[in-house]
Amino acid sequence: MILRRLHLRRFLGLPDAAYDFAPGINVIIGPNEAGKSTLRTAIRTVLYENPATTSPKSRDQFRTWGVDDPPELVLEFELNGRRFTLTKNYATRKVVLGDAAGQTWEQHKSVQERVVAALGLPTDDLFDATAHIAQTHLERIHVTSIGKELGRIIGGGGEDVTTALRRLETHIKALERGSRTVAVKEPGQLVALERKVAALREEVDALRRNAAQADRSRVELTAISAARAQLAEQFGAKKTLLESNQEILRDEERLAALKREEAMWEQKVRDIGDLGKRLAALDRDLEQATARGVPADAPTRQARTLSERLQARERDLEVVRHELETPETGRRPPVAAWVLVMVSAILVGLGLLARGTWGPVASMLIVAGIAAMAAGGILISRAARAAQLAVLRREERERREQTLEDELRQVGVQLDGALAALGCASVAEAEDRVRGYRDLVRERQQVAEFVQRLREGSDDEALAERWKTVRRDVFGLEERLRAPEVTAKRMTPLQVQGLEREVGDLEGQLTQAQRREMKITVDLERLTTDSEELAAKDEQLAEADEALAMIRRHHEVCTEALAVLTEARRLAEVPLREVVEKRAGEFLAAATEGRYKRLGRYKRLAVEPETLSLSVWSDEAGGWIEAAEPHLSRGTVDLVYLAARLALVTVLTGGRRPPLLFDDPFITFDDRRRAGALALLRELSRDHQVFLFTYTRHYDQFADRLIELPDRTALQAAPAGIPAPVTAPSATPEPTAPSPVGPLWEPHPH
Repeated sequence: MILRRLHLRRFLGLPDAAYDFAPGINVIIGPNEAGKSTLRTAIRTVLYENPATTSPKSRDQFRTWGVDDPPELVLEFELNGRRFTLTKNYATRKVVLGDAAGQTWEQHKSVQERVVAALGLPTDDLFDATAHIAQTHLERIHVTSIGKELGRIIGGGGEDVTTALRRLETHIKALERGSRTVAVKEPGQLVALERKVAALREEVDALRRNAAQADRSRVELTAISAARAQLAEQFGAKKTLLESNQEILRDEERLAALKREEAMWEQKVRDIGDLGKRLAALDRDLEQATARGVPADAPTRQARTLSERLQARERDLEVVRHELETPETGRRPPVAAWVLVMVSAILVGLGLLARGTWGPVASMLIVAGIAAMAAGGILISRAARAAQLAVLRREERERREQTLEDELRQVGVQLDGALAALGCASVAEAEDRVRGYRDLVRERQQVAEFVQRLREGSDDEALAERWKTVRRDVFGLEERLRAPEVTAKRMTPLQVQGLEREVGDLEGQLTQAQRREMKITVDLERLTTDSEELAAKDEQLAEADEALAMIRRHHEVCTEALAVLTEARRLAEVPLREVVEKRAGEFLAAATEGRYKRLGRYKRLAVEPETLSLSVWSDEAGGWIEAAEPHLSRGTVDLVYLAARLALVTVLTGGRRPPLLFDDPFITFDDRRRAGALALLRELSRDHQVFLFTYTRHYDQFADRLIELPDRTALQAAPAGIPAPVTAPSATPEPTAPSPVGPLWEPHPH
């Protein structure tokens, strides 16, 4: 079988991708998360999975994230020169196989029979154990799957030995099911009979014990019934006395509550009367305040504003008058100015006198005199300007004083008019009258609201009637508690507590006696048996003993047959194991350049019969070495198991040539081991199509088809609008297709 093209839709991380394959070695290279594992899973899935029986959970695991529909896989392959297309649609749960001539098969059973006939590996477990080599799992040989197939080959086409042994072993386990400590829902026939015999024997013994126990129970029942009647009489009398005293206590508690309610109503009536008097007094005060007149809020606020304005202007006038009374400074030129003028005149005079005798000195004196005169002039000018400014400020202050005096007279007149309109001598008097009126209104409102709450929507007569009713209830309850029949039964609270404990103890004793009486009655009904029931159980026990003896003999025969058949299979597997050892040895010699071989004999590798563990012959060690660390390096161990698995593919497929899937299995190999493994793969590619999934460039030169998977994380991070890189297939010519293995639609001989 040669896989030509695989189209994936909505499958895991490859929502829509197609890949073309070539015969020989196909190298699929890409970084982590590029889709190598997805493509490898897709190949295995399209070859073995059944969309109709795959669970919804598994279908969801295959589905691309964010997509609602399950995946669809389309595989194109060649067999015997004919082109076929295999479609597995998980959305419609259908399988379709068609050829180029238009013939189709749509039943999964018939399709899968033809596919596995071409592969030579009937189950996905056997495919994973041999032709599907995962990363770092070269030594993991699946004993169950391979052993089953070896048994089928040895059986010669009928029911294989493995199946027969499994059925016999299953039958024995079914007989023994439940014999161990693990609980099972349905035990085996042997265990069921053993349990049945034990149960019947226990029932017979119990029936014989029941008769003696029944006589003893009748005597105990008579005594228990008499004691129970006496306890019931005592319990009834004391319970009646306790209930009477509890009723008396409840009446006393009710009387106390009524007295509290009576006091509450009495206080409420009195409070309402006192508050009514307070309301009347407040009404009189409000009437007096209203008669004198209550200033309005707006005129009162206006009067307050005028008063504050008048006070502010008086303060401003006082400040202006103080400034006018304070003398101004800096009106006359300073003495220094006149001194500078005099010094300048002297210097100029000296300079003129010395002009004929000391020319340079005279010039300097004249210049210094002129400079001093200029400085004095500046000071005199400044003093003159300061005097002018002082005069202007005084005139401005006098005008300000006159303006403030006029405004004071005007505001005073307005304030007097406002106070006259209010009928008050001052603003404080008006505010006090307004405040007093408001306080009276607020207090009256509060008192009225409190009275309303006390009345609770009723009038004073209804409240008084309610008070009288409570007083009558108090009187009636007091008379009842003073009655002679109540007084005779009354007990102190301490005595009532003691009586409660005594009644509780009697009730517990009575309950225990009733339960014991009931239990003895039930036991008597259960223990009452007759001789007929005992005889029937004895007969059933005899029949069960006979059946148990027969099934034990059958179990012994089956156990001996299983041991004989197991030994026969072991003897029959020896020739086939030798074939595996020979073929694996040839592969190992090719991969290691003949290092592991045994001189004088062809055998280079040995397979342990039960565990399928491997050993190799080493001239350096002078004997057989187990293919495991530390006897051999990690790379050599992996190479040994690679040769064994490839030999199993050759033997188990019976000449068929399934594709081989390698998930970077050579990561532990050094360059020499890798070269040997690749030489072996090149040899295998003559008969098998090889798929090598890797992230390194070690295998590019060996590829008949190189498929480069892009980095999906880089694609997701790329800006929108930039197309994803497309990997072109290798231009290496395809090798010649392998020889046909028989028509796809015909069952292949074993």
